[in-house]
Amino acid sequence: MGLFGNLFGKKEGGKGGFSYISEIAKLLTDNETVHANLKFALDTPDKYFSENEWRYAERGFVVGKTDRKTLYWLALVDELAEGGSVFEVDYKCELDEFRGALERLSNYGMIESVFSSLDLSEDGDIEVWGEELNASLGEKAFVGYIDIDSDSYPLVIMDGGALDKLQRLAADNDHKIEGF
Repeated sequence: MGLFGNLFGKKEGGKGGFSYISEIAKLLTDNETVHANLKFALDTPDKYFSENEWRYAERGFVVGKTDRKTLYWLALVDELAEGGSVFEVDYKCELDEFRGALERLSNYGMIESVFSSLDLSEDGDIEVWGEELNASLGEKAFVGYIDIDSDSYPLVIMDGGALDKLQRLAADNDHKIEGF
């Protein structure tokens, strides 16, 4: 990509080219294992991708035929899930599944008192429940998801001050992290 790509950290496959993956992880978790695994992915991508080929295959991706940007993005989601900071649900999930997914997240305590007092309608859907929950949280925290271009929602709970930065980091690198 040349000199300017190197200066701005956008170099494909370069050590700093995907540093936003670590930045996003740091905003979502303090789990050192997650950070170490992502550092391993960034420092030795071929080895990481090879050792985790089964994860990509489960999602329908072939490591040798998928661009690195996608592989790193999925690595972020998978490592956050392994560390308890992401839980994936189907877009058609029921309220009990939505509730159970959020309760499994390591930082559920950020929303627990508000979430447990909400009377969400069984007739709603994941987006309606997420919007109602976020409205009740008053920007102290947000429930959202990491967009992986599928029919699932990798749910995350984030600090109220982190949403804008997370969205900007993702968007600057052609990805999405959304609050409901």
